[in-house]
Amino acid sequence: MPIVAQQTQRTWMWGPAATTGLLSEPYVNSPGGTRIVQYFDKSRMEINNRDGDRSSPWYVTNGLLASELISGRMAVGDSAWLAREPAVVNVAGDADDPAGPTYATFATVRDASRSVQGAPIVATLARDGNVDTNPWLAQWGATDAEWVSLTGHWVASPFWAFMQSQGTVYKGGIYATEPLFENPFYATGYPITDAYWANVRVGGTASDVLVQCFERRCLTYTPANSPEWQVEAGNIGLHYYTWRYGQAGETLTPANITTGDLRIDYILADPSWEEGAKYEYALIRNHDDVTIHLKGWQVKDESGTTFTFPDGVFLLPGASLRLHVAKGLNTPTDIYWGRTGAVWNNGGDSGYLIDPTGKTVSGYFY
Repeated sequence: MPIVAQQTQRTWMWGPAATTGLLSEPYVNSPGGTRIVQYFDKSRMEINNRDGDRSSPWYVTNGLLASELISGRMAVGDSAWLAREPAVVNVAGDADDPAGPTYATFATVRDASRSVQGAPIVATLARDGNVDTNPWLAQWGATDAEWVSLTGHWVASPFWAFMQSQGTVYKGGIYATEPLFENPFYATGYPITDAYWANVRVGGTASDVLVQCFERRCLTYTPANSPEWQVEAGNIGLHYYTWRYGQAGETLTPANITTGDLRIDYILADPSWEEGAKYEYALIRNHDDVTIHLKGWQVKDESGTTFTFPDGVFLLPGASLRLHVAKGLNTPTDIYWGRTGAVWNNGGDSGYLIDPTGKTVSGYFY
């Protein structure tokens, strides 16, 4: 609010506006197996328990997006993940910079840490994961300032100063000077890497930038910027959304296909009363011991009428969903084909379940 109203100048921590509407994403520990989320340039805001205490500062949380992008594990519960690949997306600078480090780069150094408080930070990180030193960078005064034993990493001094800083905030209907964050780690989470210098392209110009990733965000320090913009938060909300949902027309690859023991357990054909497709459905169950991502899976009848599951549909081990022939609003347990007429013949038919590789993995015959 203060930035939009031009009451102050500093980095956005969320962004000028949401980049999506309210979305429902699978989360096994939330009521009904889904949580409410909304994406911003620099974050994803989440309500894990809509019936929780709305006065709590943790009723709405910021997603652990950097942790997921670096580990390659997409969270679908407090202790449940889908295995993906670390994101080959630039953490800082121009998106098309071929030399800047990516989240996958930071995956190679997440277990490394330095050991001397106050030491100048001169370590550099290349896109291929190579770590080197450049004593010239000591002139910028960045040091390892705050040790976080919980994750085993230092917080770099420019970031630690920013996380504890005061500034103009909007609170109780007025602008006031107060700490930017109730807790220094509220917006960022704990550090999951040490800080490294990288030479990245910003607006087409190469620049030395200090980068450090925390659980929720990655922060950058660019000495060449004006003071109010030296510390910035990266566009991790945009990076994560692209990694999770991909681009329109993307081609399925092994990195975003999940196969497993999925079966059609039952088909309710068009009932005898005149309801068209209203009550038709196929019951699909996950008989595997891992969560299955249904993106790209298909259901076909004997004549070849086909439904293809969209992205964002997941089945936990032992869980089932109904694929309804009719139109409706998708939920984690009910997916709608969107047809106005029946698919399954009353006098007998076959249903086939085909995984994204083209393999028929299940059939139901009646």
